[in-house]
Amino acid sequence: MGKILTVTIVGIGLVLAVAACSSDTCRDSTNAIPVAAFYSSSTQEAITVDSLTVYGVGVPNDSAVIRNEAAAQVYLPLRGSAEECRYVLHYEQRAISDPRLNDTLTVRYVPQLVFTSAECGAMYFYEITGCEVTSHLIDSVSVANADVSNLSSETLRIYFRTSDDSGSGENSAGE
Repeated sequence: MGKILTVTIVGIGLVLAVAACSSDTCRDSTNAIPVAAFYSSSTQEAITVDSLTVYGVGVPNDSAVIRNEAAAQVYLPLRGSAEECRYVLHYEQRAISDPRLNDTLTVRYVPQLVFTSAECGAMYFYEITGCEVTSHLIDSVSVANADVSNLSSETLRIYFRTSDDSGSGENSAGE
């Protein structure tokens, strides 16, 4: 009787293990979202921008991607139904918290509907074709990787004007 019980338990365990390995659930990321990382234009080093709010332009409801946070990078979701998205970067630090200093980033792209698998279905991938940015606190933007898929990688590099002239180590974008 003990041997039958042991064989039954082992058999049930094997069935559960096989069922878990062949699950029909989608385990891949189904989001293709560009990552914009922040750099100093003078040193080319990665920086953290203090007290930053980023929101979409022309998007219904609350489109804040981040709100008054310190960030070294930000995810910028794109729309599959458009070929361009714009984002406003508002600096919340007291000395520079003025809407006239807001920078606007425009990302142009080609959306590509891709069938990923039976479990995950279809999703949009994007090819970045260009970027423009205003130049209040941002010096420039470059495309680090034009192909945006569900693999998280740095897509854009945003270079901020920073200053260490005071010797205090502080900079205009916050570090």
